Amino acid sequence: MASIIRARGGRSPHRDLVCLPARDLRPFRKIIYLVVDGMGEAQVRDHLGRGGRSRFFAAHPHDVITSVFPATTASAVTTFATGASPAEHAIVGWHLNLPDLGLVSTILPCVTRMRVPLAPEEFDLKQYLRLPAYLESAKGQRWLLSWGHIPASRYSLAGLRWTRRLGYRTLGGMEKRIREFIGSKGNGLAYVYWPYYDTLCHDHGCVHPAARRHLSAIDRTLERLARRVRQEGDCVMLVTADHGMMDCSEERRVDLSKVPGLMDCMATLPAGDARQMQCFVRPAAVGRFRTIVRRQLRRACVCVEGKEVIESGVLGPGRPHPALAGRVGDFMLLAKEGYAFGVTLPQAEPDFNVANHGGMSATEMRVPLFVVR
Repeated sequence: MASIIRARGGRSPHRDLVCLPARDLRPFRKIIYLVVDGMGEAQVRDHLGRGGRSRFFAAHPHDVITSVFPATTASAVTTFATGASPAEHAIVGWHLNLPDLGLVSTILPCVTRMRVPLAPEEFDLKQYLRLPAYLESAKGQRWLLSWGHIPASRYSLAGLRWTRRLGYRTLGGMEKRIREFIGSKGNGLAYVYWPYYDTLCHDHGCVHPAARRHLSAIDRTLERLARRVRQEGDCVMLVTADHGMMDCSEERRVDLSKVPGLMDCMATLPAGDARQMQCFVRPAAVGRFRTIVRRQLRRACVCVEGKEVIESGVLGPGRPHPALAGRVGDFMLLAKEGYAFGVTLPQAEPDFNVANHGGMSATEMRVPLFVVR
């Protein structure tokens, strides 16, 4: 994002990407960065290794870069939309603890864990979240092209100001919107997001035929777009992902609400993601919490203090957001290979995905970067 922002004449406190410095992007009138949710480097490698016809992935070399940590959609798409690190924007999980509101949210749809609005419509979410927006310093048009209602969602409206916000529900619709951007007048950038591959992996797993077929459809769409970009001459398209995915077998799915004594130690529901769970522990129960984790969860995770997570720098560079410490939690459970966590709410059925993300493994953190000039 620092490279893109500087290439468009903007300011970022972060360094350029080594394999794609801003100077390489400056000559182009239009910059498109297209994010395929869940398309980690491991999934692309698997796709190429199956020996079938690949129109885009096989024809274009790619670099491998790392996502943000937590390697999850909420954290990464906020970085793609602002240019700020998770430390700076403090969106540190799909489920985000908001202690000053007294709730754990599902932040992108702006609801609580009970799926009711997290605040009334008159509540100024933009002022509350205070997301940094280095991307706003970029010169020229800024287009947000995303699935369905996302461009006009409450969360999107609480962030960056965009020149245009346009939606679509199919790969063909996405392709049409990108062609509109390429054909528009003036300089600019477009942030494009496609979510459905991630959904299929969550539901069925990364190697399921439905997920593989859809990645092939994405491959064909990208090749058509690549031809259009090359014909244009003064346009560049960057294709990457927010994170990779890891399949987790049923015997390695851990329901924290079923671990004896664990929830009694909590001040509120755990937050985060299936592969990194943030725990907010009552001060009087810290010792008991540590004992339960050591005895009953040692096979599944590594437990790290939240303070250490912040101080280590894994949440990225920059000045920490004022709300960061309250959102990271007292402890973070980092899942080991193949494990996933969940919390079953009262009167609800257990809800586990087949493929998961949010952790620190290479499978989740490593994403491809294709550059089509």
